[in-house]
Amino acid sequence: MIACPLCKATVAVPALDDLLASREIEGLEASILGAVWSGKGRAVNTEKLFDAMYADDPDGGPSPTRMYLSFNRALARLNNLLDGSGVSIVAVGFRQGYRLELHP
Repeated sequence: MIACPLCKATVAVPALDDLLASREIEGLEASILGAVWSGKGRAVNTEKLFDAMYADDPDGGPSPTRMYLSFNRALARLNNLLDGSGVSIVAVGFRQGYRLELHP
């Protein structure tokens, strides 16, 4: 149980590793979830998400346009994998990034 940084309500949070394993999340989706998870409910900007997605790429990843396309596809797949888990990733606002959202 932790206190939500936004509303201060107490919420149950699964362990990241348990969530990754139980939902069979890997690859880009796991990188995105890990980066957003590290934000602890606060917005994580898209550039940090790209850095997490392409951390192992010596060239830093594809062009920005391809990064956005890959990110949007991976985020949609990730939210589908997270459906029913009590966890989702939501956009905060235009150019504000993404954050973890917990559902009871």
